[in-house]
Amino acid sequence: MSTITNDWPEGGLETVSRCPVCGGSRRQLVHANLRDRVFRCAPGKWNLQECGDCGSAYIDPRPTPATIGLAYQVYCTHAPTGGVEYATASRWRRYRIAQRNGYLNRYYGYQLRPAARVPLWINDARRRRFESFAGYLRFPGAGARVLDIGCGNGSFLWQMRSLGWEVCGVEPDPQSAAHARASGLDVRDGLLQQHSWPDHHFEAVTMNHVIEHLHDPLDTVRRCWKLLKSGGWIKVTTPNFASWGHQRFGADWLPLDPPRHLVLFTDNSLRQALVACGFAVSRPPHPSLKARELFKQSAVMRRGGELQARRLKLPPPIRFNVEWLAWQANRATRKNPALSEELVWLGKKPA
Repeated sequence: MSTITNDWPEGGLETVSRCPVCGGSRRQLVHANLRDRVFRCAPGKWNLQECGDCGSAYIDPRPTPATIGLAYQVYCTHAPTGGVEYATASRWRRYRIAQRNGYLNRYYGYQLRPAARVPLWINDARRRRFESFAGYLRFPGAGARVLDIGCGNGSFLWQMRSLGWEVCGVEPDPQSAAHARASGLDVRDGLLQQHSWPDHHFEAVTMNHVIEHLHDPLDTVRRCWKLLKSGGWIKVTTPNFASWGHQRFGADWLPLDPPRHLVLFTDNSLRQALVACGFAVSRPPHPSLKARELFKQSAVMRRGGELQARRLKLPPPIRFNVEWLAWQANRATRKNPALSEELVWLGKKPA
């Protein structure tokens, strides 16, 4: 694992005088001299500013589009694409897959086989897993197209293909894109702005933990609006700057992830951004509950631990405290999704 040794290259930074989300100029410094403590491959120190108008946060100064690739020399999507399911799965696993198929058929309009009857007692955690597997997207029918922006090595595209979608992706990291193409997926190198499709071409567009990496996130959302058919959906997932976890861990909160995360949204600022781009917005039926895993990683980072280790270790008293805090955070999220660690918003293009 490479470590931080030098500052960012000279001439490779740009200043950000206004909020990339709302354009506001009022701001305050929230965290100074942040470093890459997640993958430990990006040099430099970073200042995070909070917008006084919309509440989003952004790095200033930040890497230019030409140099941002230095922050991705080591990254989580560099591994080859894995299979979605295996024919040799256990009988219990095959039943769970059939149960998921039955759930998606009943509530999201899919036509998957084999499909098991959905029991009345299915819990919310399993419902969240089933819905997340399909990106919270209803199935419009055979031939429906989905575009995944920042698709990484293509794992999510494989999931959607297994559900009957025609899939396509764009990915700025050439190594990840190569893995996706090697697995048989239609994935193009670069950013959305570097490629063209006809207007009204897709039934759905997804951005799973991508919008926070973009230099101009609203430009990308507007382009998605043009690419979608009337009645089409966009699904955006991103860390929540106003989360319970950030309030608790501060500069040690894992999703700050400088300098890869250029912009961090709040629940309200992401919703307003989608509305400003023309979408009618709604939440998934069940909020995302990510506190347990993120709190453990944040606690390891606070203690100077190695986040890329195979097993994350914490002393028992700290581990128990983290579990208790995560339980409280997830409980608060169920009551108020605006406090969640991970924001998930759906936007529908009006017919």
